Amino acid sequence: MLRMDQVHVIRHKVLREGASIRQVALELGLSRNTVSKYLEQSVPVRRTYRRRQRPVWSRVQSRLEELVAEWEPRTTAKQRLTGVRLYRALVEEGYQVGLTMIYQYLRERRRQRAEVYVPLIHRAGDEAQVDHHHFQSGVLRVGQGLRRRKAYDRSARSADSSCPYPRHSRRFVSRQQAQGQCR
Repeated sequence: MLRMDQVHVIRHKVLREGASIRQVALELGLSRNTVSKYLEQSVPVRRTYRRRQRPVWSRVQSRLEELVAEWEPRTTAKQRLTGVRLYRALVEEGYQVGLTMIYQYLRERRRQRAEVYVPLIHRAGDEAQVDHHHFQSGVLRVGQGLRRRKAYDRSARSADSSCPYPRHSRRFVSRQQAQGQCR
Protein backbone atom coordinates (compact mmCIF):
# COMPACT_ATOMS: atom_id res chain seq x y z
CA MET A 1 0.00 0.00 0.00
CA LEU A 2 1.33 3.40 -0.95
CA ARG A 3 1.49 6.43 1.30
CA MET A 4 -0.98 9.25 0.72
CA ASP A 5 1.70 11.57 -0.68
CA GLN A 6 2.65 8.94 -3.28
CA VAL A 7 -1.00 8.52 -4.30
CA HIS A 8 -1.30 12.29 -4.62
CA VAL A 9 1.77 12.43 -6.90
CA ILE A 10 0.35 9.65 -9.12
CA ARG A 11 -3.04 11.31 -9.42
CA HIS A 12 -1.51 14.77 -10.05
CA LYS A 13 0.86 13.58 -12.77
CA VAL A 14 -1.79 11.65 -14.69
CA LEU A 15 -4.91 13.75 -14.14
CA ARG A 16 -3.44 17.28 -14.00
CA GLU A 17 -0.21 17.12 -15.99
CA GLY A 18 -1.54 14.64 -18.54
CA ALA A 19 1.34 12.13 -18.23
CA SER A 20 0.66 8.58 -19.37
CA ILE A 21 0.25 5.71 -16.92
CA ARG A 22 3.30 3.99 -18.39
CA GLN A 23 5.44 7.12 -17.98
CA VAL A 24 4.37 7.67 -14.34
CA ALA A 25 4.98 4.00 -13.53
CA LEU A 26 8.45 4.21 -15.03
CA GLU A 27 9.28 7.46 -13.17
CA LEU A 28 8.12 6.23 -9.77
CA GLY A 29 9.31 2.64 -10.14
CA LEU A 30 5.83 1.16 -9.78
CA SER A 31 3.83 -1.33 -11.76
CA ARG A 32 1.36 0.02 -14.32
CA ASN A 33 -1.34 -2.01 -12.56
CA THR A 34 -0.58 -0.22 -9.29
CA VAL A 35 -0.79 3.20 -10.95
CA SER A 36 -4.12 2.23 -12.59
CA LYS A 37 -5.52 0.95 -9.28
CA TYR A 38 -4.83 4.24 -7.50
CA LEU A 39 -6.28 6.24 -10.39
CA GLU A 40 -9.58 4.33 -10.16
CA GLN A 41 -9.99 5.11 -6.45
CA SER A 42 -10.52 8.71 -5.47
CA VAL A 43 -9.36 7.95 -1.91
CA PRO A 44 -7.26 4.88 -1.05
CA VAL A 45 -9.20 2.36 1.01
CA ARG A 46 -7.47 0.55 3.84
CA ARG A 47 -8.25 -3.13 3.89
CA THR A 48 -8.97 -4.66 7.25
CA TYR A 49 -8.41 -8.31 7.84
CA ARG A 50 -9.88 -10.52 10.50
CA ARG A 51 -7.44 -12.36 12.69
CA ARG A 52 -7.17 -15.95 11.69
CA GLN A 53 -8.36 -18.54 14.13
CA ARG A 54 -5.71 -20.64 15.82
CA PRO A 55 -7.33 -24.00 16.59
CA VAL A 56 -4.06 -25.76 17.42
CA TRP A 57 -3.01 -22.98 19.77
CA SER A 58 -6.28 -23.15 21.69
CA ARG A 59 -5.70 -26.87 22.31
CA VAL A 60 -2.02 -26.57 23.24
CA GLN A 61 -1.92 -23.30 25.21
CA SER A 62 -3.02 -24.62 28.60
CA ARG A 63 -0.66 -27.62 28.48
CA LEU A 64 2.24 -25.42 27.36
CA GLU A 65 1.70 -23.06 30.29
CA GLU A 66 1.54 -26.05 32.65
CA LEU A 67 4.84 -27.39 31.32
CA VAL A 68 6.56 -24.04 31.71
CA ALA A 69 5.27 -23.64 35.28
CA GLU A 70 6.28 -27.24 36.09
CA TRP A 71 9.83 -26.95 34.70
CA GLU A 72 10.66 -23.46 35.91
CA PRO A 73 11.69 -24.37 39.49
CA ARG A 74 13.94 -27.23 38.40
CA THR A 75 15.90 -25.50 35.67
CA THR A 76 18.88 -23.24 36.28
CA ALA A 77 20.14 -20.40 34.13
CA LYS A 78 22.40 -22.80 32.22
CA GLN A 79 19.69 -25.43 31.83
CA ARG A 80 17.19 -23.13 30.26
CA LEU A 81 13.80 -24.28 29.16
CA THR A 82 14.17 -24.05 25.40
CA GLY A 83 11.63 -24.14 22.62
CA VAL A 84 13.02 -27.42 21.34
CA ARG A 85 12.60 -29.08 24.76
CA LEU A 86 9.00 -27.89 24.98
CA TYR A 87 8.36 -29.03 21.41
CA ARG A 88 9.70 -32.52 22.11
CA ALA A 89 7.66 -32.81 25.31
CA LEU A 90 4.44 -31.80 23.54
CA VAL A 91 5.07 -34.15 20.60
CA GLU A 92 5.72 -37.03 23.02
CA GLU A 93 2.35 -36.31 24.62
CA GLY A 94 0.68 -36.54 21.22
CA TYR A 95 0.14 -32.87 20.35
CA GLN A 96 0.67 -31.78 16.76
CA VAL A 97 2.42 -28.45 17.08
CA GLY A 98 5.00 -26.45 15.20
CA LEU A 99 8.25 -25.20 16.62
CA THR A 100 7.49 -21.66 15.45
CA MET A 101 4.34 -21.53 17.59
CA ILE A 102 6.35 -22.41 20.68
CA TYR A 103 9.03 -19.84 19.84
CA GLN A 104 6.34 -17.16 19.49
CA TYR A 105 4.89 -18.14 22.87
CA LEU A 106 8.31 -17.97 24.58
CA ARG A 107 9.16 -14.64 22.91
CA GLU A 108 5.87 -13.08 24.06
CA ARG A 109 6.30 -14.52 27.57
CA ARG A 110 9.83 -13.07 27.79
CA ARG A 111 8.57 -9.68 26.58
CA GLN A 112 5.81 -9.57 29.20
CA ARG A 113 8.14 -10.54 32.04
CA ALA A 114 10.92 -8.09 31.14
CA GLU A 115 11.75 -5.34 33.60
CA VAL A 116 11.07 -1.81 32.57
CA TYR A 117 14.03 0.55 32.76
CA VAL A 118 13.46 4.28 33.01
CA PRO A 119 16.71 6.19 32.69
CA LEU A 120 17.29 9.16 34.95
CA ILE A 121 18.20 12.03 32.70
CA HIS A 122 18.92 15.43 34.13
CA ARG A 123 19.50 18.45 31.95
CA ALA A 124 22.12 20.95 33.01
CA GLY A 125 20.70 23.47 35.45
CA ASP A 126 17.49 21.58 36.27
CA GLU A 127 18.53 20.09 39.60
CA ALA A 128 21.36 20.28 42.10
CA GLN A 129 22.31 18.73 45.43
CA VAL A 130 23.82 20.71 48.27
CA ASP A 131 25.53 19.23 51.33
CA HIS A 132 26.48 21.11 54.52
CA HIS A 133 28.82 19.41 56.97
CA HIS A 134 31.49 20.10 59.52
CA PHE A 135 34.76 18.41 60.37
CA GLN A 136 37.54 18.81 62.93
CA SER A 137 40.40 20.62 61.36
CA GLY A 138 42.89 20.70 64.22
CA VAL A 139 43.59 21.58 67.81
CA LEU A 140 44.12 25.12 69.15
CA ARG A 141 45.93 26.03 72.35
CA VAL A 142 43.81 28.39 74.29
CA GLY A 143 45.45 29.46 77.52
CA GLN A 144 46.27 26.35 79.56
CA GLY A 145 43.93 23.92 77.74
CA LEU A 146 43.46 22.53 74.29
CA ARG A 147 40.39 23.23 72.24
CA ARG A 148 39.24 21.39 69.16
CA ARG A 149 38.49 23.52 66.18
CA LYS A 150 35.52 22.83 63.91
CA ALA A 151 35.48 23.83 60.27
CA TYR A 152 32.30 24.07 58.28
CA ASP A 153 32.08 23.10 54.67
CA ARG A 154 29.50 23.25 51.94
CA SER A 155 29.61 21.39 48.64
CA ALA A 156 27.21 21.38 45.72
CA ARG A 157 26.83 19.04 42.81
CA SER A 158 24.82 19.55 39.64
CA ALA A 159 22.53 16.58 38.90
CA ASP A 160 23.88 16.25 35.35
CA SER A 161 27.50 15.92 36.55
CA SER A 162 29.37 13.57 38.85
CA CYS A 163 31.82 16.24 40.04
CA PRO A 164 31.30 17.98 43.36
CA TYR A 165 31.98 21.70 43.60
CA PRO A 166 33.35 22.07 47.12
CA ARG A 167 33.51 25.54 48.57
CA HIS A 168 36.83 25.02 50.33
CA SER A 169 38.98 23.73 47.45
CA ARG A 170 38.86 24.51 43.77
CA ARG A 171 41.96 22.35 43.10
CA PHE A 172 39.99 19.22 44.02
CA VAL A 173 37.51 19.80 41.21
CA SER A 174 40.10 20.66 38.62
CA ARG A 175 42.17 17.56 39.54
CA GLN A 176 39.10 15.31 39.10
CA GLN A 177 38.26 16.92 35.79
CA ALA A 178 41.85 16.54 34.61
CA GLN A 179 41.82 12.84 35.46
CA GLY A 180 38.58 12.36 33.51
CA GLN A 181 36.54 11.31 36.54
CA CYS A 182 33.75 13.80 35.85
CA ARG A 183 31.07 13.46 33.23
